[in-house]
Amino acid sequence: MIAQRKETMIISNGHHKNLNNLVFIFIIILIFSSNAEEVEIAPLINLDEIEPSYDEEIIIIDDENLFPENKEKDSDSNDDNAKIAEISILNKITANVDRIKLPLKENYLYKELVIYPIGCHLSGPYEKSEVGIYLNINHKDSKEKIFNGWMLKSLPSISSMEHPIYDIWVEDCI
Repeated sequence: MIAQRKETMIISNGHHKNLNNLVFIFIIILIFSSNAEEVEIAPLINLDEIEPSYDEEIIIIDDENLFPENKEKDSDSNDDNAKIAEISILNKITANVDRIKLPLKENYLYKELVIYPIGCHLSGPYEKSEVGIYLNINHKDSKEKIFNGWMLKSLPSISSMEHPIYDIWVEDCI
């Protein structure tokens, strides 16, 4: 009987320790939870209810007087009636830059290059400002085609001519 009492005391003492641990943990949780700040959750936004700000209708009553300084260029750009292409040619050896006005659809001989401007394009009044010239460039002696295509003023590196001596870029269409 004595052996049985010792066993029950150990068991009852073990339960007593577990109960003390649970009470201690519960008190710590209460302390920390009372000090915690409440997190507020923002309401969800329904994207279907938001009106877009860029879809407003713009009404232009008299567009001729809005941009009077660009009136001449705008009339050229709408019809692509420019008759002269203006380009600059850099000699990479001497670092000289020549600005040349070329009549459209006529061959122009510049040193060893034959330059044939086919067309000019100026952007419209409500577009991003852009000047483009369609050029055919050949070597004078070998008649080898060096460049054929559009050159754009704002993007000279995209439509550049590969030549060891000369570099050409667009200036304007007149």
